[in-house]
Amino acid sequence: MKSLPKKPFTTDFETNQFRIAHLKNTVFGDSRDIIPNYAPSYRYNRFLDGKKGEAKLTNTYTEFPDFTRTGAGINSTAEDMANWLIALQNGRKFQKSSTLDMMWSPATFNNGDPTNWARGWGITKFRKSHNAIGMSGGNRSVIMVYPDDNLSIVVLTNLAGSAPEDFIEEIAGCYNPDLVKADPLTYLRKNLREKGFDKATEFVKKEQNTNPEFSPKEDELNNWAYRMMSNNQQKEALEIFKLNVYLFPKSWNTYDSYGEILLKMGDRNKAIEMYKKSIDLNPNNENGKKILTEITAQ
Repeated sequence: MKSLPKKPFTTDFETNQFRIAHLKNTVFGDSRDIIPNYAPSYRYNRFLDGKKGEAKLTNTYTEFPDFTRTGAGINSTAEDMANWLIALQNGRKFQKSSTLDMMWSPATFNNGDPTNWARGWGITKFRKSHNAIGMSGGNRSVIMVYPDDNLSIVVLTNLAGSAPEDFIEEIAGCYNPDLVKADPLTYLRKNLREKGFDKATEFVKKEQNTNPEFSPKEDELNNWAYRMMSNNQQKEALEIFKLNVYLFPKSWNTYDSYGEILLKMGDRNKAIEMYKKSIDLNPNNENGKKILTEITAQ
């Protein structure tokens, strides 16, 4: 990136992104910099003074060296982000409108399979209606664009680990209620909060009987479960890992992840069973083999 424009990346980006979209309060920087109107960032920390204890809310300190600035270090406001998205969709960023269409199209691997991302965008939800493309950052902020609905949502929080990607589509649903049901994961999450996570598999079975197109993605379920696990929501995570095994019984990774949460919750025998199944499906699962050896040696 630095060699192409023959100037520092941040300078080029400020010129061709910030200024064009009239972003008045967006700058590069980290915890070492004094940033006007900066909202301090927090996280729950269980390790303090060399000891593990109850989670305590603490300030975060982050440094983003120059070589990381292509993927980190921008400080902005919701208004500035909205202006940037408007400039993007109004064609002020590209000479051809087809460039935006290409950017928001599914990418493919060399074998022809679709990726889980688009060009420069890490969240893609390509569906029959209400397509959504977005990006999250720092596990505390996210933007989502709905090109077919002329709608964009920006969520900025200052709590690391808040994972706003888990609720941004519910916010979009305030503007268009159809968006919640268009996303299987959001619809599932909303219903399980009301009915209980222990009803996960039962709910999915019923929903698929009436709506064959209701099909949560394996990687989305897995990522959601891991986020809950990291936030100490073990029981809820367990039910989603279990659901993933039900939906994708031929995936070695679903059994591996289910085994991990079972082991974490103390169900050693069931964890061994899951790791064995994972290794049967994927003999190259070296990490699974290592964990299985450690468990069985106890």
